[in-house]
Amino acid sequence: MAEFAYNNAIHSSTGKTPFKALYGWEPTLTPSNVPTDVPEADDLAQTMEAQWKEVESALWQSKQQMVAREEGNPTEFEIGEEVWLDAKNINLKTLSPS
Repeated sequence: MAEFAYNNAIHSSTGKTPFKALYGWEPTLTPSNVPTDVPEADDLAQTMEAQWKEVESALWQSKQQMVAREEGNPTEFEIGEEVWLDAKNINLKTLSPS
């Protein structure tokens, strides 16, 4: 479900969705509004639509966080808070224990 939502979001680099770039057409994202005589189908369609909206919201929130980081709003940490440290660019003058 998340992959489908991602593949149907317009990307800034291409101006197209990955789905359209790959297949040449846009899929229908919402179930048809035509009423059916099968209550289970209506329930499934409503569940899928709710999940799509949830995924769309999560992707939008993630994009906002990425934009905030790119604009120079660094993540703030509190004193004593544990964080991961990438030490690949830190040169230590001691030997590693064997």
